[in-house]
Amino acid sequence: MDLVLQNMLKVTGDMIRENAHTMERLSDLSGWGTPPVKSFRPLPSQAPKEQKEAVVEAVQKLPEKKKRTVRAKERKEEKGLDVLLDPSRYTASNISGEDLDHIIGLYGSSVEDIYELGAGQRWMLEEGRHVKNAFFLQILTKAVIPFDPAAFRHRADEVSRSYESLRSAFVMDSMQQPYRVVLKDRQPEINCFDLSLLDMEEFDEKVRRFMESDRQRGFNLEKDPLLRISIYKSCEKDTYAIILSQPHANSDGTSLGLLMKDLFIGYALDMNGIDEKLEAQTYQNYAEHLKQVDTKEELSFWKQYLSDMAEDQLLPGQKVNNLDYDSTSLFVPFEEEELSILKEARKTYGVTQFTLMQGLWGLMAAKLKKRDHIVFGTVTAGRDAEVSDSMMLAGGFVNAIPVKVTCRPKERLSDFFKQLQLDFVQCMKNSHCSPGQIKDVLGHKENVFSHILNNHNFAKPKSDGFSQGGFSGIRFIGGDVYDNLSADLCVYFTSIDGKQGCNYSYNARAFSKEVIQLLGEDFKSMIAALKDASADMTVAMLPALNVKMIYRAEDTKKNEQVKIAGSLKKHPVFRGAGDEELLTLASFCSRHHFTEDEMIVRKGVTLQMLPILLKGQAIVFGETKEGWSNPLRIKGAGSILSFTPLFDDEKTGSMVTSGKDGAIVLFIPQEALLDYLFRHPESMLEVSRLMYQERNVFIKLWTNAD
Repeated sequence: MDLVLQNMLKVTGDMIRENAHTMERLSDLSGWGTPPVKSFRPLPSQAPKEQKEAVVEAVQKLPEKKKRTVRAKERKEEKGLDVLLDPSRYTASNISGEDLDHIIGLYGSSVEDIYELGAGQRWMLEEGRHVKNAFFLQILTKAVIPFDPAAFRHRADEVSRSYESLRSAFVMDSMQQPYRVVLKDRQPEINCFDLSLLDMEEFDEKVRRFMESDRQRGFNLEKDPLLRISIYKSCEKDTYAIILSQPHANSDGTSLGLLMKDLFIGYALDMNGIDEKLEAQTYQNYAEHLKQVDTKEELSFWKQYLSDMAEDQLLPGQKVNNLDYDSTSLFVPFEEEELSILKEARKTYGVTQFTLMQGLWGLMAAKLKKRDHIVFGTVTAGRDAEVSDSMMLAGGFVNAIPVKVTCRPKERLSDFFKQLQLDFVQCMKNSHCSPGQIKDVLGHKENVFSHILNNHNFAKPKSDGFSQGGFSGIRFIGGDVYDNLSADLCVYFTSIDGKQGCNYSYNARAFSKEVIQLLGEDFKSMIAALKDASADMTVAMLPALNVKMIYRAEDTKKNEQVKIAGSLKKHPVFRGAGDEELLTLASFCSRHHFTEDEMIVRKGVTLQMLPILLKGQAIVFGETKEGWSNPLRIKGAGSILSFTPLFDDEKTGSMVTSGKDGAIVLFIPQEALLDYLFRHPESMLEVSRLMYQERNVFIKLWTNAD
C-alpha cells in the first residue's frame, strides 16, 4: 500500500510540473480515457524562473491594498467572476462594487438581474424591520378542485419561471443600499396537509390557526422563496383550503389577481389537456422608467406641501409601542340612507367618492385633535400609465403617500372638497418617494402619518367560481384576505359580503376596540351631517365632536401593560423573550401596581443574575424549560429575610429566593454596599464564588451610582 501511495504522489507531482504530453501519457497509463490535451497553459509554478521573480518583485513593491486588489482580480479572472461582477450587465448598473460582491457572494451565478427598489418597496423594508408579520399579503380560499400534487407543483414551477417577482430575493444587510435580486430559478414553497379526519367546523378553525402561524413565521427575504402555498384537504370530496402567502414588498392586489389566474386557471387547463403558454414577465422597462423620475424635485414638493404640519399625527386613543403587530379588524357597514347621502354629496360637490371620504375623515380627525391640519397616508397603485404593460406585471408596486387636510371653519365645503381633490392629484404626481424619504427631507423623527386610508378594490375570488369552456374547472366557495400595511390603523372603504362600509384594520396593541368603535361612530356622524347639504355649507356647520369619550373608552389597563412590556423589550435582560411572555409579565406587574421607577427581574436558564433593588419593589420571575414561573412581588429595603453571611447589620440588606429554581434577589442600599466592599472585599469575593459554584448563577449589581 505504501508503494502504491508513493507512486500516486509521484504521478501527481509529475502532472503539476510537466506539460500536456505528460497529462496525455498519464491518461493512457491510468486507463481513465481522458482525451489528449491539445494545449495546456503553464501554471504559475511552471513559468520561467526569471519571469516569476520579476512578477514577485513587482507585486512586493505595491502597497498592501494594491497587493490584495491584484490577487483578488487574479482569482476572479481564474473563476470567471469578472463577468458576474460587471455592473453593466444588470439593470441597476450603478450598483457599487462592494454591494455587487456581496450579492454574488450570496447567489453566485444564479443571479439573472438586479433592480433598485421602488418607493413602496423601500417603505415596506424600512418599516418592516421593526415588526413581525408586517406588510404581509395572504389569501385564504376554499375551492372544489381535482387536486393532483405533481401536476400542481409542475404548474406552480412554470408560473415561477415566468414571473420575475417569484424568483426574487431582497438583499438589505451589509449593503450600502438594498436591492431586489432576480434569480435564474427559484421554486415556490408548497406544503400539503391531510385534515380529512376533522369535521368542517374543526377544519375551518384549524386552517385559520395555520393561517395565523404562517404570518408569524414571516419571510426571510434573502433566503426564502417569496411565494408560500399551503393546501389542506378537508373531509368533503375534492374540497381544499388553499393559503397563498407573500411579502407585500413583492406583491399587491393586482399581482395576486394575475397569480390566481395563471396558477389556478392554468392548472385547470393542464388537467384538461390544454396547453397554455405563459409569457415571461420582466420588470426591466418599468425600472428604466423609474430612472427617469426626478425624485429631488418630488421631495421639494413634499417639503413645501407639508411645511406646516405638526410632527405628532397620532389619533386620539392611539398608543405608540414597539411590540409586534397584533392585527384585528372591525367592519362597520353603511346604512342605505348613508349610502344615499354620499351619492348626493358627490353630485353636489362634483368630486369622487374617495375624495369625499378623505375630506370627511380628515375634518373629523382635525376636530378631534383641535388642529388646523391633519395628515394621513393613502395607498397608490404605483403603476405609472407611461409604462403600457404596467397593469400586467406582478410584483410589489404599491406605495403610501401623505395627504394633508386643512380645517378652516369658514371655508365652504364645495371649495374645501375641490381643493382637496386638486391637492390629491398633485400628491399622486409626486408619488415616487417613500414615506421615509419624505420624513428625512422634513427633518422629522416621527413618521409623517400614523394611519392610512385606502379605497380598497381588492377583488376576492367570486363564490360562483369560474370555468373555461366544457372542461371541469375550479369552483371557489369562499375566502378571506389578510392585507397588512403595518400602520396601526388602515381604514378600507370597501365591500364585504355585498355590503359597503368601512373596514377598520388595526393594531390591537395601539387601539382598543372601544376607541375604534367611537371613531367609526364619529365618522358616521360626519356623513349624516351632509344630509340635504348645499354648496354654501361651511366646515363650521359639521358636528362638534367630543374627544373625551374616546379617552374614557381607552383600555387603560391594557395600555399600561403594553407600555411596561414595551419598556422591558428594550432591556437586554429580556432579549429573546416573546411578546406574549412580556405581556404576561406586564399583566402581573399591572395587577400589583408596578411603576416605571421600579424593576422587573428575569432569572433565565442561561442568563441568571443577582439584582440590587434601590427603591420601590421588584417582580421576580424564574424561567424554566416549561416557561415563566414563580412570580414574586418583593418590596424594597427591610424585606423578610436578611443575608447574614454578607452583612453585620440585618437591616442593611435582605435576600429572597423564589423556591423551585433558586432565583435570588438581594436588596442592598448603595451606601451599605459601598461601605461593605470597602471593609470586606475578600468576604464579597468568597460569597460570589460560593454562589456561582453552588447555584450556577452570575452576579450583576444595579445601583444608582453614575
